[in-house]
Amino acid sequence: MIRNFFRLLEDVFFPAKCLNCYGKVNQQELFCSQCRRQLVDIRFLYPQGYACGDLEGICIFYSYELGVKKVLHKIKFEGKKNLLPRAAREFQQACCFIDLQKAWDLPEQLYLVPVPTDKTRRQERNYDLPTGIFKLWGEQEKLIWYEALERVLATVPQYGLTRTQRRKNVKKCFAVNLDVKDKDIILVDDIFTSGATMEEAAKTLKKAGANRIWSVSFAGGAQV
Repeated sequence: MIRNFFRLLEDVFFPAKCLNCYGKVNQQELFCSQCRRQLVDIRFLYPQGYACGDLEGICIFYSYELGVKKVLHKIKFEGKKNLLPRAAREFQQACCFIDLQKAWDLPEQLYLVPVPTDKTRRQERNYDLPTGIFKLWGEQEKLIWYEALERVLATVPQYGLTRTQRRKNVKKCFAVNLDVKDKDIILVDDIFTSGATMEEAAKTLKKAGANRIWSVSFAGGAQV
């Protein structure tokens, strides 16, 4: 009752705005319904087209442009932690897990492994994007949240690098810290562009004995 009262006050005095068109939205949402229809762009990509031989499948839910790009930039570089729960809700609205199951013929037991953020950046932000966006969704879908990867080498931001430079930048930057032998895994990350980071993460897991691995990203430019 009290929570609803304060939420009403927040809606009146600090109305949330769509981060694409700046129209009024619910406090729990990033985008209005019209912009959401414009920005949701669910794509199933062929791993071979991105030199991701250790992935079974790739799926992206939002186009990395306009309001989506703005949101992720604010979360990653401007410390806007308050946008994370709203991004998580947007993903839950866009993602129908049954569609993933049908497209990929997924097994019943799946481990949800986030691509880890560089330790220094994580400490600076005091939060982690993949965890903030995907953990609640995974719990709702009865997936096993499994932080099996850690970054052992610092990397520079991938933005602006060529495909070859991206691959070199993330080479051997991950290590496995939990048992992944014979486990089927969905890797999750906020952005998919060239596939370099996802492939390196998948390769590291495969070397440690993981079985099949799929990739899910909140947004992507998906450039070869």
